[in-house]
Amino acid sequence: MKLLYLNHNPENYGTFFRCYHLARHVAARGHSVTLACASRTQTLKTVRRVEGNLTILVLPRINFAQYHTGHTLRMVLNAVRCLTADYDVLHSFAFPLHPISFPTLVTGLLRPKIKIVLDHDDMWKGGFTLHHPAPVRAVYDYTEDKLPRFADQATAASEILMQKFLDAGLPKDKVHYIPNCPTVLPDPDNAPDKNACRDKIGLPREAKVLLSMGHTYYESLFLLLTAFDMAKSREPALKLLFLGKMHISDDFKRRMKPFQDKHGADIILAGEVPPAVVQTYLAASDALLLPMDDDPIEKARFPIRFGDYLASGVPIVSNVVGEIKRIMDANDCGYTAPVDDPAAFAEQILNALGDEEGRARVKHNAARLIEQELNWPTVAAKLEEIYDTALQS
Repeated sequence: MKLLYLNHNPENYGTFFRCYHLARHVAARGHSVTLACASRTQTLKTVRRVEGNLTILVLPRINFAQYHTGHTLRMVLNAVRCLTADYDVLHSFAFPLHPISFPTLVTGLLRPKIKIVLDHDDMWKGGFTLHHPAPVRAVYDYTEDKLPRFADQATAASEILMQKFLDAGLPKDKVHYIPNCPTVLPDPDNAPDKNACRDKIGLPREAKVLLSMGHTYYESLFLLLTAFDMAKSREPALKLLFLGKMHISDDFKRRMKPFQDKHGADIILAGEVPPAVVQTYLAASDALLLPMDDDPIEKARFPIRFGDYLASGVPIVSNVVGEIKRIMDANDCGYTAPVDDPAAFAEQILNALGDEEGRARVKHNAARLIEQELNWPTVAAKLEEIYDTALQS
């Protein structure tokens, strides 16, 4: 079959990873997949890249004011492609946004033979749309509510997001759970050596390294920093390493500075590194931290980094909420603390470092979860069945 994926994100950012890994594994099953995404830099050029059966189109990005204004050109380009390209199924990711919703709508109206699959992997209405200007929020909320009427099937990354499709009127048999998975599967025969990884990136072998990976932080950042401060008072060898661009406001930088002043070089801002190097940082760590906020966005999402954490063989410590809490509670695959309790988070950090029996248990459970459920080949096979069902309807 021929598939067209629409994604609003820049390449190698956010939902792009979900789209890319689904696309490449569906393509590996013999299908032709085209994935349209945005450029990471300002440009009017379109870049075409071919990886076997997968074609990636990196579309122009030009912003006039706030970020959402840069979507409009891609809305037009996506609509033209949807109306003229040769494909059987349109899979629209983050479909409430206008560069996705408008092309999807015109496809439903003007090309009724094309089957439409919608995907939810973030909380837009009641979540991210609240951070947009009122006119934009009204449009995105409306398209989230109304566009599912054109869907032949729907996919979602969490139970909460599946429920949004049901609330929009889709029958239960058309709504499917498609989780996110590790970007790199572990190789048991070639597990990376922790000390070699530390030498490679310049971390001392004797340190106890806590790693938090991600670009965006909200209030849970300060729960994490407070927990680190508490844990370090009992384990002086602790270092806290942030991996990613770390987009935070000037106010957050001001609030973070006292922790940096107190702990100096023991709080490390490593910045963004190439995907291949991410695995080195994970393997060099003693525990992986996943701070989460108690809000609708966090409860609904399935962060890609969670899969990479699970696959790393390094224990996870999190103040879990929503979908991630459901997975960790059901599978006993990490150390969890209440969402508003930094002292409990600190205690779980220390448990993750010193509890050898517990570390072995959660590592085993995480590996089993990855092998049986949370891997892209398994998920792609399920997605293929969803497409087949859509085509037969």
